[in-house]
Parts: sequence; C-alpha cells; structure tokens
Amino acid sequence: MKKSQLKIKLYNKNYKDILVTMLREYLEFTAKFLIEDPWKCSVNIDDELAKTFDNLDQFTAPKGEIFLAIFNNKVVGTASIKMIRNNASELKRMYIEPKYRRQKIGKFLLKHAIEKSVHFGASEMYLESPPPFKPAHKLYLKNGFEYIEEYPEVSIPNELRFNWIYMKRSNLSKKGQ
Repeated sequence: MKKSQLKIKLYNKNYKDILVTMLREYLEFTAKFLIEDPWKCSVNIDDELAKTFDNLDQFTAPKGEIFLAIFNNKVVGTASIKMIRNNASELKRMYIEPKYRRQKIGKFLLKHAIEKSVHFGASEMYLESPPPFKPAHKLYLKNGFEYIEEYPEVSIPNELRFNWIYMKRSNLSKKGQ
C-alpha cells in the first residue's frame, strides 16, 4: 500500500450509509465473541447503531470526531474519538475491513486520532477493547499505550466489563511513539 493512496476524511452525513455498514461489521465481529464464555451476552446491533447515530454530537468537534480511512477512493476503515475530560480523549470503534488489515491503515488512523486529540487539548487517550482483539492490542502497545484498570468513563454494559481490556496512553504530544 502506498501512503499516497490512503487518506483520512472526517465523517459527514454523505458517508452515513458507509459508516452504518462499517459499524455493523464491527458490531457483528464483536458480537461473535460476546456470545461465548465468559460473557454469554447477545448484542442487539440495530439498537447499538441507533444509539450511536442518536448521539453523534459526542463525535463532533470540539467534543470529538469520526474518521474514515479511504484507500483508492474506498472507505476501508473507521475510528472515532471523543473528549471524556478536559485533558483526555477516548478512542472508540476502530475498525478496518478484514481484507485491508495488516497494511498499516490502523496505525495511520490511530496516529490521526492522536493528533486530533492533541488539537482538542488532550494529553492522554483511553480505550477499551474486547480481549479477543489481540492484533489491535498489539498495535496500541506498539504506539505507547499501556494496560490499565477500568477507567471511570467506560461506557460498556456492566456485564461485559470483567475480562475486558483497558488501555491508556499518556504524553500524547510526545513525538516518536
């Protein structure tokens, strides 16, 4: 993949159908793991999508942003940030289409999310992630995140919080990570 073929665009309503498709894929992928031990939970994907789109203002500047990774004029990934404190952002729903993974698109999205968080005044970034998403955890660790205990703004249901992964990166403006 040539970096020149990859662009990050901010979400706008012209991309709604594509974002719905991407978030549906993300939620379906997540739901496969949640029906198994130890959670044994089901996810109502339509309800989750409705909640997301009912609360899009959380992901609008200066509170946050939704990013779309576009490769050869095709949306292949998404990530979003929202400010959870004056000095902290949260990375939400980073997802790359399976056939585009392992091409540094996630790293590019993450870098962009960190830069935008710094622009909004964040010096630290948090995230929560299902345990089976090991390649994503590896990406986060390589980019300066560390495992932490649950943080106060976690918004997933209580029944999912045990065995979940929580991470934080401090010093967002520090170069080289």
